Amino acid sequence: MNLFKEVADIKTADQLDLPTPEVEYHNIVVKPTEHQQDMVKALSERAARVHSGTVDPSEDNMLKITSDGRKLGLDQRIINPILPDEPGTKVNQCVDNILQIWRDGQPEKLTQLVFCDISTPQAAGSKKVAKTLDNPILHALEQAVPEPEKPLAFTVYEDIRQKLIAQGMPASQIAFIHEANTEVRKKELFSKVRSGQVRVLLGSTQKMGAGTNVQDLLVALHDLDCPWRPGDVGRILRTFKIKRMWR
Repeated sequence: MNLFKEVADIKTADQLDLPTPEVEYHNIVVKPTEHQQDMVKALSERAARVHSGTVDPSEDNMLKITSDGRKLGLDQRIINPILPDEPGTKVNQCVDNILQIWRDGQPEKLTQLVFCDISTPQAAGSKKVAKTLDNPILHALEQAVPEPEKPLAFTVYEDIRQKLIAQGMPASQIAFIHEANTEVRKKELFSKVRSGQVRVLLGSTQKMGAGTNVQDLLVALHDLDCPWRPGDVGRILRTFKIKRMWR
């Protein structure tokens, strides 16, 4: 950092004192379901066995327990898909907030970002190859070769999309950043968000973080799970057109 300061003039936000938008932070607290409470007790018992040294690290360890705890905190169905979808969960509360803001922002076509690093959608095999073939012709080629349909595993992303559609939001206004698996598609998607054609964009911190310039009509940002780095929070603050901010 000292070497970098020899060739760069570094100014912090406090030193620059630039005008920033007025932001409303909403920390939505939801009560755990009975299933979540029972599963948290099971996590505690697993942690006690790990600390006592009675479990081989290859079978269970604190990293696995922490990972399961983060999944459980988001939605119990990530741990066990057959568990019920209860109305008061974090995901359902987020869906309600997205819908309310979507309805309020209809006249201006205001847009929203939803960040979620857990339970992300999995890309199909042929689409993984597309990452190295950044060519518009690929669109036609993929459509020409039909793929066998596979049953979709539960993901929070798809759950949110289906619930938004069921409440009246057009499917064309909802997008996953994971679907834009080439630079051409990413530019096309970002353009649609900036123009308000896509009004809800879901993605992970890694894929929808730095370099995601879609803030022209952004009105709200939802963080479903907490990222690891403080700098990953508040991406929406780069624009001066914010009306609200949900977390």
